[in-house]
Amino acid sequence: MTADKVSLECPNCHWVFEVTITDKHHSFASLEEPKKDKITGNVTLENRVCRNPKCGKPFALYWFDLKMHIDRV
Repeated sequence: MTADKVSLECPNCHWVFEVTITDKHHSFASLEEPKKDKITGNVTLENRVCRNPKCGKPFALYWFDLKMHIDRV
């Protein structure tokens, strides 16, 4: 894994895959929508399909910028 990639897994079959970080304002990825009080800015939704030939199910990938801990207090 490089600094500009994130390893995730399909929520259906747990196939591990890498995604490239979209930009510096959306550097965190999650399979669950993040809570508004834990992010900075907006959330970008990316619809994806599992590349595992035995799965192929669609899922959502959320890109966002995480607040620093002291900003959440």
